[in-house]
Amino acid sequence: MNDTDSTLLSHFDTAAEGFSDRLSRLRAMPDTCWENATPCTEWNVRQLVNHMIQGSRIYTSLLRGGSSAEFMTNLDHEALDGDLVTTYRDAVAECRAAFHAVGALDQIVDYPFEPVPGRQLLGLYVVDAITHTWDLARAVQLDERLDAHTVRWILDNFPWIYHGVSESPLTDSNRYYGPPTEAPTSDTSQQGRLLHTMGRKP
Repeated sequence: MNDTDSTLLSHFDTAAEGFSDRLSRLRAMPDTCWENATPCTEWNVRQLVNHMIQGSRIYTSLLRGGSSAEFMTNLDHEALDGDLVTTYRDAVAECRAAFHAVGALDQIVDYPFEPVPGRQLLGLYVVDAITHTWDLARAVQLDERLDAHTVRWILDNFPWIYHGVSESPLTDSNRYYGPPTEAPTSDTSQQGRLLHTMGRKP
């Protein structure tokens, strides 16, 4: 892991803002779009957005000393209160502040699938946010292009991001990640590689 912490934190911003951009565009779409199916087969758009809001809150809690038991208890709680764009942005702002706190990236947090340093937790957040940005874009037919620099960083750092993590796209577990899909020979893009690794069918 040779990236500076500043660069790593910038990937957080890029990933979070990419999701926020697609989410904000839902304001101009019919309300029925919230019920659209997503590539995460168990979630519609509303449930996907709930996951992203609650995920930011849970990561904030972990960085502030929260436990893995609290993580699992709160994972599926309903977080959709008020304007969803504002709610998401507020949750991300608080999470961002938690990652920027002095010592946050060096501390060991009680991540439920193996305790990890805050720095690695940040990498896990980036992968989740980037992948679900594509899920949201696909579900409501928005621009599916992901930030190329962040996609490349994820691919280059997959072994580090998921090192020692029991639930990951690099293990045989399919509890939280779909099994990798086979990319057609015509898809040689880095974004395609990432999405197929994460069990998507772009």
